[in-house]
Amino acid sequence: MILVDGIIENIKEFSTLPAVYSSLVDILADPMSTTEDVSNIIACDQVSTVKVLKIVNSPFYGFSGQIDTVSRAIVILGFNEIYNLILASHVMDFFTKREAVLDFRPVDFWGHSIAVGIAAKLIGQSLGLPNQENFFVTGILHDIGKLVFFEFSEDQFAAALALSKRCRQSLQVSEATVFGMDHTETGALITERWQFPSSIIQAIRYHQVGVIPGENDELTAAVHLGNILCRALELGYPGDDFIPQPNPKALEIINARPGLLKKIMPSLLKNFEETTQFLQ
Repeated sequence: MILVDGIIENIKEFSTLPAVYSSLVDILADPMSTTEDVSNIIACDQVSTVKVLKIVNSPFYGFSGQIDTVSRAIVILGFNEIYNLILASHVMDFFTKREAVLDFRPVDFWGHSIAVGIAAKLIGQSLGLPNQENFFVTGILHDIGKLVFFEFSEDQFAAALALSKRCRQSLQVSEATVFGMDHTETGALITERWQFPSSIIQAIRYHQVGVIPGENDELTAAVHLGNILCRALELGYPGDDFIPQPNPKALEIINARPGLLKKIMPSLLKNFEETTQFLQ
């Protein structure tokens, strides 16, 4: 299909993320790396330094005004969490279009995405799931494929949005009709292009169904449930009004207790507005 080929070609040619990432990847891969090593890499990039301190001092992390150096942020949150935060914040700046297409507005899209990041993180924390540093960033980036369509094929994306509304179906179904692929596939392609960790790529690819075939992946399940919760609460706008049913297998994978999503709602709502302002 011509549209699919064009999207894939655009992704292949899409510029890479800032050089700070390749340096951080190398540092994080070295078990002998120290806090000072990571801090020095970030300090060389002023934009990254500002972003780290701004995000870490946001209400979501509960350190408002208390962390004034990158090295202290690394000590408190850890290497991987800091790396993921820089990654997410730069990606949010990477897509240039700011105007709306029909009722799809980037500012509302990011609002929804940040809400899902918060929800996924809260689910991970509530259940004591491993590798919690990946939950926030994966939630933020779960729908990144929609921006690939928006950036490269605006007219066709508008057609998908209109089809979704007219037929009262999910935007994912409409994307597949118009493009021959959906945003979960493009999201996986662009994050693979940017050399994201495979766990994040896979969670983005399968967040709609909530389960990776043949695996019991807690990250994917948490983002799946967080997405549904944020849609139900109308936090931001992901491009359609469709609220899918939770996949029972996803609930089983994370061993979710009854009332889990209701339990995290107060914290989600409390953190949503202020964290959105910090990240946007």
